[in-house]
Amino acid sequence: MARSFLVILLACLISAGCNRGPTLVPASGRVTFNGKPLETGAIMVQPVAGPAAQAKIGPDGTFQLSTFKPGDGAIVGTATVRVFCRKDITPPGGEQAWGPSLIPERYNRFDTSGVTVEIKAGMPPLEISLSGK
Repeated sequence: MARSFLVILLACLISAGCNRGPTLVPASGRVTFNGKPLETGAIMVQPVAGPAAQAKIGPDGTFQLSTFKPGDGAIVGTATVRVFCRKDITPPGGEQAWGPSLIPERYNRFDTSGVTVEIKAGMPPLEISLSGK
C-alpha cells in the first residue's frame, strides 16, 4: 500500500512539473515614434512559440506586458513586436471608432513591423523606437 502511494505521489509530482507552461519574466518599457513617446495605443510581443504578451501604452509611452494575467510578463526568448496607434474618432455618446494610424501602417503587423526584442530575466525596460512619416 505504501509503495502504491509513493508511485501515485511521484506520478503527480512529475505531471505537475511538466504542466507549468512557458517561462515568463516581467517585461515593461517605453514606445517612441520619431523620438517622442506614443501617448496611446497598444503593443503586442509574439514569441517564436506560445501566446503573445500585450499591453496598453500609457500617455508617457510606457507599458507593462501581460500574457495570462495582468502584469505577469512575457515569454523568455526572441519575439516580434507590433504596435497599434490610431486616432480615436469616437463621437460623444457614440460607438468607438478608429481613425487613421498615427504611425506607419507597417508597425501594425508582426510580419511587417521589422521590430524584434529579446525577453530575458533581469533585463532593463525595453526601448521600442519607431520612425517614419
